[in-house]
Amino acid sequence: MEDAVEREFSQLMRSILARYHEEQVWSDKIRSASTYGQLAALGLNLLVFVIAIVAVEPWKRRRLAQTFERKVEELSKENATRLEISMEAIEKRLAEQESMLRTFTEIVSQKAETIPPLPQPLNEAEETEKPATSDSSLTETVQRRWDLALIATGVFAAGVIGGLLIGR
Repeated sequence: MEDAVEREFSQLMRSILARYHEEQVWSDKIRSASTYGQLAALGLNLLVFVIAIVAVEPWKRRRLAQTFERKVEELSKENATRLEISMEAIEKRLAEQESMLRTFTEIVSQKAETIPPLPQPLNEAEETEKPATSDSSLTETVQRRWDLALIATGVFAAGVIGGLLIGR
């Protein structure tokens, strides 16, 4: 009976050992297949990376550059149109200012023609020789100065208004 148990035990051990060797062989095959699979996946990833760097990125850059150039051209045209519109508006305002200045110049020249010329300043020697002026000539001189001051104030105001209109 012991011999039978011994033989059966040996048979069991051999079958376990055989099974262990088969599993080891399969494990080695699976491990090598896994290694080759990982190398294949790494190679495929490397190939995709190289294709992306060599082909896709330059294509994307060209496309982006074309889009950017198109946008720049559109903005340039839009700005040119805006500039033309602004220049036309400025030209109209300048023409209006010019006509206003012509009118103002005509009015001032008409006023200047009606104002008698100012008396020439006297030297100290002439002042002592001339008699004192009368009140009427003094008031005429003051009136002329006021007229000139009003004209100068008008010219100044027109210049300020024109500057504000053009400066917008």
